[in-house]
Amino acid sequence: MLTVKRINGNYKSRLLSGAGTWLKAMVLGALALAFSIQASAQDAQLTNSSFVALPGGKLEVRLDFDTPPPSPKAYLIDSPPRLVLDLLGVSNELGSRQLDIETGQVDSLNFAQAEGRLRIVANLNEPVDYRTYTENNSLFVQFSGSSGADVVAAKQPIQSSNKPANMSAMQDGRTRVQGIDFERIEAGGGRVVVTMSDDEAGLDIIEEGNNVVVNLVGAGLSPNLEQRVDVQDFATPVMFIDSMVNGENTSLLIKPSAEPYDYMAYQTGNQLYVDFKPITADEQENGRDAFPYDGEKIDLNFQDVSVRSILQIIAEVAEMNLVISDQVDSSAGNITLRLKNVPWDQALDIILKTKGLDKREVGNVLMIGTAQEISQREQQELESQKQVEELAPLVTEFIQIDFRRASDLKGHIEAAKLISERGFILADDQTNVLMIRETAAQIEDIRRTLGRFDVEVAQILIEARIVEASESDSRELGIRWGFGTSGSINGNNFNVGGVQDDLLGLGTATDVGDIAGLAVDYGASTTSALSIGFASSSVLLAAELSAMESDGRVNIVSQPKVITTNGNPARISSGQKVPYQTNDDGTVDTEFEEVELSLDVTPQINPGDRISLDIDINKDSVAGAAPNGELIIDTNSLQTSISVPDGDTVVLGGIFITSDTNDEYKTPVLGDIPVLGNLFKQRVTSSDKQELLIFITPKLVRESLTVR
Repeated sequence: MLTVKRINGNYKSRLLSGAGTWLKAMVLGALALAFSIQASAQDAQLTNSSFVALPGGKLEVRLDFDTPPPSPKAYLIDSPPRLVLDLLGVSNELGSRQLDIETGQVDSLNFAQAEGRLRIVANLNEPVDYRTYTENNSLFVQFSGSSGADVVAAKQPIQSSNKPANMSAMQDGRTRVQGIDFERIEAGGGRVVVTMSDDEAGLDIIEEGNNVVVNLVGAGLSPNLEQRVDVQDFATPVMFIDSMVNGENTSLLIKPSAEPYDYMAYQTGNQLYVDFKPITADEQENGRDAFPYDGEKIDLNFQDVSVRSILQIIAEVAEMNLVISDQVDSSAGNITLRLKNVPWDQALDIILKTKGLDKREVGNVLMIGTAQEISQREQQELESQKQVEELAPLVTEFIQIDFRRASDLKGHIEAAKLISERGFILADDQTNVLMIRETAAQIEDIRRTLGRFDVEVAQILIEARIVEASESDSRELGIRWGFGTSGSINGNNFNVGGVQDDLLGLGTATDVGDIAGLAVDYGASTTSALSIGFASSSVLLAAELSAMESDGRVNIVSQPKVITTNGNPARISSGQKVPYQTNDDGTVDTEFEEVELSLDVTPQINPGDRISLDIDINKDSVAGAAPNGELIIDTNSLQTSISVPDGDTVVLGGIFITSDTNDEYKTPVLGDIPVLGNLFKQRVTSSDKQELLIFITPKLVRESLTVR
C-alpha cells in the first residue's frame, strides 16, 4: 500500500475520489484476464463465516475453510466504497451468497463464484483501512475504522495449538525480512529499502506522533536485524530506523527530523520502498507540495500478476484507450505491487520505471512499449519523415513584407534554419519582397515565423532643447521650477530634483531633504560632473525657456525633433568644420576638424508607457592650436541610462563653457612710463561661465499625435 501525507501542520492528503468506472469494470470481469494461474488440484471450500466487533471501533471478519486458503488478491475501491477479495481455487459451500453485518464500517459481504475463483465483496459505509492474515484454515479480514481514524499496530494472530509460539520464521516457512538498507536519493531525499524472502507479507503503514511505523504483517525478523540504525550522516529527513519483532509481525519505526517532509511507500516484488522527501520553504509557504501527478487516486494490490493486466486496469480508471506492444509481455512479465491511495499516473510511472517500459500519449490514446522499442520507432518515424521531405516537390512563393526590411527578415529565417538544403530564399529591398523556394509544409512554417516578426513597430518622438545659460541663470531656472536638493557620494557633489517623488540621481543620496514643486535645481558646483532632473510639463517648460530667451538671459542653441522606432538609436548633432593649416616638409595644407555637439538617444518602450533612454552626449570646443598648427579640441561627454514616463522631460546639465578675458586700457605715452604709467592705465579681467542644459522629452507616437 502507499500513502502520501504531509506531516507538519497536522495535514494529511488522503484524497478519495470516485472510481465508479473502475468498480464496474472489475465487477463485470475486466480483471479476470489478470489471473491465469491454475487452481490447485484440490479446491479449498468456504465452510463458515462470522464476524466480531473489536475495541476501538474495529471489526474482524473470519472465514473458515476446509483446507488452508490461498492468499487473497485485494482491491479497494473508493466510490462506492468496496473491498474486493479474490481467492483462486476456492468454492463457496456456505449455502448463502450474502452475510449481513451492519456493524461499524461494513454493511454486508457478498460471495460470488466465477471462473475458478471465489470473489468476496465487502460493502462499506465509508472508505476504511484494512488488513488480511491467515491462520491455519481461516482467513481474517480486519477493518480498522475510517481512513482518518487512528490505526494501531497489526493484531497478533492467535497461536495454533499444534505450533509453538516461539517458532522462528525460518522454521515455519513464513515470510522473513532479509535486509534493511538506506540510501540517499535525489533532491535531498532518503529511501528505506526492505528486502523480504517473498512477496506474501501484508503491509500496513501508520503514523505515531512524528514517527512513521511500517508493519510487515506475518513477516519474521532475524535477531541480527533487530537494532537501531543511525542514518543522520546522509543529511536526509530520516534520522533513525528501529527494527523490532512485534509478535508474529515485524515493525519498522522510522524517526524523521523536525523539518517538514512528505513520504510515500510502494512495493515491487519482494522489496518494499519508503521514500522521504524534504518540503522546501516555497512548497511549505504555498501550503502544498509541487506534486507532478494529478490523476484519480486508486489502490492496487497484486501478487505475481501480468503487467499487461495492471495496465488495462489503469487505462480503465484513466478512461483512456490503450495500445500495448507485444514486447511488453516478453520483457516485463509479471509484477507484485502494492499501492494505496496513489494517483493513477504516478502508479503508471512506477510500473513503467520498474519494468523498463515507456509511454507516449497521443490525444486520448496511451501507447506503451519497451523504452528501446519506442526509441527505435521514433527514430524510424524521423527518418521516414526526412525521406518524405526530401521527395516532396518544391514550390516558389513570393511574400510581401509590410513593416520590416526584407533583407533583415531573410537573416532571421536563415538563422532559424528554416531553409533546407534543397531550398533557397532571396530578399529584394526595393519591393520589400521575399522569394522562397521550399516545400509547401516548410513555407507554411516560414509564414508563421514571419508573422511574428513582420509587425508594426512602435515609434517614439524625441524632442530636444539645447540651451546655454549663465551659471546664475541656470540656477534661477532651476529655482523657478521648484526646490532642488543636493548631497554627496564618495566626496563628489551632485544636484537632484524631481516631480512628485520621481527622482533620479547618480546613486543613493545622503542628507537629502524633502522635495516640493515641479522640477530641478539644474545648476551644479564647479566639482559637479552631472545634474539630472525631471519636469512633467513640457508645455510650461517651453514657455519658461522662451520667456528667458526673449530677455536675453538664455540662448536656445537648437530645438531638434526626431522620430525613431522602438530600440533603434536616434542621433542629433550640430557643429562646424574648423579649418587649420599644417606644414609637412614645406608643403602647407589646409585641413578641417569637425567640432560638434552631438546627442545620441536609444529609446526602449517598457510596460506602463515608460520609456528607457540610453543617452550619449558629446560637446567639442576649440581650445587653441598646437605649435605644429593642429587644433586642440576640448571634449566633454556624458553617458547615462534613465527611465521616464511618456511625455515627461529629463534635463541633463553639468557641461560648462568658460571664457576668461584680460583687457588693458591706458593713456598713450603716459601709460608706458615705468611705475608711474600704472596711474594712467586700467586692467579689466572678466570670466564668463556658461552651462549647457539639454532637455529631452520622449513621446510615444500615437494615431492622434501630430508633429508640427
